Amino acid sequence: MIEVGGRRYSVDVYASSTFDAAHLFVTHARGDPLNGIPKPTVNSVFEVVVDGKVHRVEGKALQHWIMKERQERNGPAGFLFSKRPALE
Repeated sequence: MIEVGGRRYSVDVYASSTFDAAHLFVTHARGDPLNGIPKPTVNSVFEVVVDGKVHRVEGKALQHWIMKERQERNGPAGFLFSKRPALE
């Protein structure tokens, strides 16, 4: 994640997509308030690196993806996904 002042925060995650990786970062950032990572918002920008290529994920697009996934996922996977935090 890139903070407004330009400072970068990173977490290694195993994800199925760039949006899933950004969402896992949000989950990590919100999971422990003492980790020093500021709370991501819809104005945050996330950079996901896959095989050396950088993909940008805007906070507003991530929030839209989270809401869409919450509506579409069913069963145990949907239940677990719904427990992940959304952006403010």
